[in-house]
Amino acid sequence: MSMLILFGAGVYAKKYRALLEYLNMGFDYFTDNDSSKWGTLLYGKKIIAPKELKTFPDSRIIISSTHEAAIKRQLAGMGMEKNIIGLDTLYDLCEQKQVKSPQRNAAAGGKKTILVDMYEGIGWGGSELWAANLARGLNEAGNRAILLGSSEQPELEKIYEDMTVRISGKDIIMQFVQLIEDRLPCVFINNFAGCAFMAAAIVKRKYPDLIKVVSVIHSDSRSLFDAYMMMGKYTDRIFCVSRQIRSHIQGVYDLDHVSCYVKEQPVWTDEAWRRAENRTEPLRIGYAGRIVKQAKRADLLVELVESLERNEMDYTLQIAGEGECLEMIRQYVVDNNLQDKVHLTGRLPKSGMDLFWKNQDVFVNVSEYEGTSLSMLEAMGYSCVPVVTDVSGAREFIEDRQTGYKNGYIRAVGDMDGIAECIIELSYNRELLKAYGDRCRRIVQERCNPQEYIKYWTDKVLEGWL
Repeated sequence: MSMLILFGAGVYAKKYRALLEYLNMGFDYFTDNDSSKWGTLLYGKKIIAPKELKTFPDSRIIISSTHEAAIKRQLAGMGMEKNIIGLDTLYDLCEQKQVKSPQRNAAAGGKKTILVDMYEGIGWGGSELWAANLARGLNEAGNRAILLGSSEQPELEKIYEDMTVRISGKDIIMQFVQLIEDRLPCVFINNFAGCAFMAAAIVKRKYPDLIKVVSVIHSDSRSLFDAYMMMGKYTDRIFCVSRQIRSHIQGVYDLDHVSCYVKEQPVWTDEAWRRAENRTEPLRIGYAGRIVKQAKRADLLVELVESLERNEMDYTLQIAGEGECLEMIRQYVVDNNLQDKVHLTGRLPKSGMDLFWKNQDVFVNVSEYEGTSLSMLEAMGYSCVPVVTDVSGAREFIEDRQTGYKNGYIRAVGDMDGIAECIIELSYNRELLKAYGDRCRRIVQERCNPQEYIKYWTDKVLEGWL
């Protein structure tokens, strides 16, 4: 029998491995263009260099990466394009495996279940928080929403945990297929283009009239767009978390067959809270998010601190979160005796984030790309002035021009000196800090109302389905 090889050993390899497990199909190797992975193991399978594929001329190849077009060209150049097994072929095999139940042929009556995918999330990050709050809001509005999570994720607060079903162990896609089928008719809200989405596509092929799929795009990234569009035929509607994302995805793909929605994210704030007046203590800067290099560029926080120190800035910086950059930042703080200025809090529970932002003056974000930063909106809701990089969603809430009102600062990705200059300006002009902060809070209260957000979902995004 010919070899079966997965081309792509990145984040999306997990779902293709799970799909093959569902089909009871073993495979032999991974291959990947990243030379640092060659010779290592992933899920117990060796990762080989693409040039080694020529030693298996009769191998069957599944592209387990979002870079499908580029890999197809690469394989065509090797004379191996005919070896590719497409995703549609795999789904045909899934369909052959299924036995349609007669009682599922007609749509059932009653209220539909809304399944909100949180399975691929890596923790209590922005996408997971968005999913949890959407499910919570839909339930509070009288719907029946369930969060789909993983047993490997940290436990949520009780209000969210009570609506969560966790999947673990082997046969992940089989578990999801059974879970979805048991709740037909339903709406599936896809947040990660991962295993749960693959299961929803399998069910949709089997019962096309009983499941509707909304794909939610959380980040302005072409590779993420491609991951969703590879299974775009199973998506009924698209929701984007920023207007910039919607504009970009509509510019890349033909979406005439599917409606594309966008709405400012909901933010819950303490309506009775008021910031203390006339503070003269050091400026308080807050960062909350994953402490990682990819996308978030948390490694640049060290450069920001260095710039603040060169300018003899009087400040404190609180960093909330976890990730691979945390130890590097901690060591820098110790080596430079900055423990009184830079505080690493670790990951805070959702219940602790309101107090965190109430105690800050400035929100800082150094990301390379975002959707719309939920942390930014939460901080602005407590009058924190945003000083951020020019990523998706920033210009929808921050005015940083010489004419008109201003409420924050936007600087180029990587410009830590520019971000430091903005922070310094706020430190020396506390009246400006207050004016900007008041505008930020007012903008969030006016545009990010949770009740209006849920109403938009029920009246627009889910129109006709509930």
